[in-house]
Amino acid sequence: MDRYQGINGGDTISSGGAYVAEHGFGHEIFNFQPFQGAVYGYAQPKRGKGDWADARVNLKRLGASAEDKSVPGVLAIWVATSPSGGAFVVGWYTNATVYRDWQPAPSGSNRRHSGIDCGYYVTANREDAVLVAPDERGFTIPQKGKGAFGQSNFWYADDPAQHRQLRLNVSRYIETRQLPNAPKPGGTAARQPDPFLRQRVERIAVEATTAHFTRHGYSVDSVEKDNVGWDLNAVLGKRELKLEVKGLSGSQTVVELSPNEYAAMRDNRDSYRVCIVTNALIEHRLEIFAYSHDSGQWEGTERRVLKIQEITAARCSST
Repeated sequence: MDRYQGINGGDTISSGGAYVAEHGFGHEIFNFQPFQGAVYGYAQPKRGKGDWADARVNLKRLGASAEDKSVPGVLAIWVATSPSGGAFVVGWYTNATVYRDWQPAPSGSNRRHSGIDCGYYVTANREDAVLVAPDERGFTIPQKGKGAFGQSNFWYADDPAQHRQLRLNVSRYIETRQLPNAPKPGGTAARQPDPFLRQRVERIAVEATTAHFTRHGYSVDSVEKDNVGWDLNAVLGKRELKLEVKGLSGSQTVVELSPNEYAAMRDNRDSYRVCIVTNALIEHRLEIFAYSHDSGQWEGTERRVLKIQEITAARCSST
């Protein structure tokens, strides 16, 4: 999901397990819906010999005693399978509390779907919860092989030998948002003197956008000379984005799209991104606008909306 705040406004489930296939939803759909300063997360623990309601989290693997009903101070990483394949980190709770048994949803929290109350096993303060933007979900978690996630819904990654490097990589990612072994963006144009100010601004914008997506694990290639309606292709596995880049020397976000670019924007709205770099010559800032099925508008990473004004042009000639 994009937001994990319920199935509404175009935010639907993709992938998922047998429960989702049968019921059309999973209790995870509210994992990042805040309520009274907290978030409440669900994942299905392994079932014992009894019913699913008897499933319990193995708190001993989190350092608890047999009598403990919960463990505080846990770093909980949320992982989801992408429709294009692979399991990716979609967010995390720091300083979370994990419960052994299923907890009912707090009264008034609106964690109910199809007549079913969606409880939780993990909770944290709202400010300790981070949801990674869909386009930036590039940190993969191994699903196959020795010591991998496998089919488990709860995975502890607590083997000192097998999981040490993964735990280090996850910690660094949370601190820096830098993927391990991410390729460094190429190109040296920004360091070259350029007599044309506009070209310099555009080049800085392209390099800032390339660096951003490369940092999140994408392979980025320029198609600026191909006249396809966008400037860059960004590919992460089977995920492909079309990036139109606009650079501005000032701070006001006002750009123009050519007829070709605007047509590409309308025809590819699910994969098209308008990447606008402001203050390019001073301390540039990148904002990425993507189409929201929820609002029917192009929304930016800073929650701003891209207002679109169509302009009619004409060509005149005499014979």
